[in-house]
Parts: sequence; structure tokens; C-alpha cells
Amino acid sequence: MQIWLIRHAVAEEPGDFGGPDFERPLTEKGKRRFRAFADWLAASTGGPAKIVSSPLVRAMETAELLGKAYDIKKRDILEESAVGPGVTAQALLECAQAQGVERLAIVGHQPDLAINTAALLGGGQVVFDKGCVAAIELPRLAVGSGRLLWFVGPKLGGD
Repeated sequence: MQIWLIRHAVAEEPGDFGGPDFERPLTEKGKRRFRAFADWLAASTGGPAKIVSSPLVRAMETAELLGKAYDIKKRDILEESAVGPGVTAQALLECAQAQGVERLAIVGHQPDLAINTAALLGGGQVVFDKGCVAAIELPRLAVGSGRLLWFVGPKLGGD
């Protein structure tokens, strides 16, 4: 199985947004940059069968942009509180197993993504910038069993 861990794209800063953190949206630049990146990614590699996202607005917007680039049906872009802030590596694996697909994208937040990427790979440190994607192959759904296939982000293609 392959899991793509994706950090949401650039969102409004908490001090600049007047509403609750849960509702903080992506910036226009964040949308534009991630849309271009997702299109590049779709032209470069096969995509996930489903996308599971944190319920926070910025994560769902990122998931929808990825879904559009890969022509993923809206019914296969799922909002799941279990992958929201505070998610563990074990919870990610349980989510992946429940989806029953060979390649799954999960959109979430820092610091969880860096911590869980390292846990799935069996150690190390990961710097997860906004919009980055880590593709991890898991021959078995167990913490520490993963192998990093690739790690890329929106800055790869410039802006």
C-alpha cells in the first residue's frame, strides 16, 4: 500500500483571519501554487484512489485541489476528524486500512505530519513545508515498516 501524506497549502495567518482556526482558508497564492503543483504531480505520477482530509477548511481545500488535478470524484474525497490535528501514526494506518485502496492521500497538519512520517519510516527527522507530499510505501500496515518513495512540494515547480 502507498500512503501520501500531504500538508495543507499556504493558509491565512491566524492573526490576519478574523474567524476560528478551524475555518482558516487557503490564501489565493496558496491555492494557485498548490493547484499548479497538483497539476504537475498528476502529469508526473499516478494518483491516489481516494483522499482523506482533516476537517479543517484549509486541509479540505487542499484535498479538493488535489482531487481536481487527478479527476477524483467528490465522493472519494472524505472529511475525517480522525486525521485532524493530533493524529497518530497508528490512527493513520487504521484510516488507510479502512479505505481499502492501494494508494491513499491523507491531508493534514504540522507537527503531526513530520512526526508521523518519521514514525512510519522507522525514525529520522522530516521538514514538512506547506503543500509538501511524502509518498510512503508500506509493505505491511505497521509503524516503522515504511519506505519513502519520494518527497516533493510546490516550490519544486517555482511560482
